[in-house]
Amino acid sequence: MANVLLAAPAYALGRLAWTSLRTGSEWTRYRQWDAVATNWAIGAVLGGMAAGLAAKALPHRN
Repeated sequence: MANVLLAAPAYALGRLAWTSLRTGSEWTRYRQWDAVATNWAIGAVLGGMAAGLAAKALPHRN
């Protein structure tokens, strides 16, 4: 049960990270480099958090 409790937020954070990265790449069209950097930084942080939670959600085998 704990795996599901960690996997669900990991999935949600992963989706938010992907959306932020995609939004950042769309700002390049308008040459808004501060928005690109901000969205990519947010995406990297959320992606790191998602990866950490996903790693904890995986069952460990000895």
